[in-house]
Amino acid sequence: MSYQTKVRANYLNRTAKLSFFKNRQRNGDVARIAETTGYSERMIYYVLAGERRVNQIIANAMYNLTRRRLKNTVFLGFEAA
Repeated sequence: MSYQTKVRANYLNRTAKLSFFKNRQRNGDVARIAETTGYSERMIYYVLAGERRVNQIIANAMYNLTRRRLKNTVFLGFEAA
């Protein structure tokens, strides 16, 4: 991970990283985050549903997984890039 990415990630709080992830989430992302962080998939689903707090480990994993992706609305062609 480059220094600029680390700096940009530090500006976002955990809730902002969750929102960033939800706008760019694709199939299989929950399993990848669970594998990366060591948490169960069920715990990741609880975090995404708002039943559990977003801890910093999960927030960073979500951000790092989706940081170079387009938003789903742009990816699917609903709005201009």
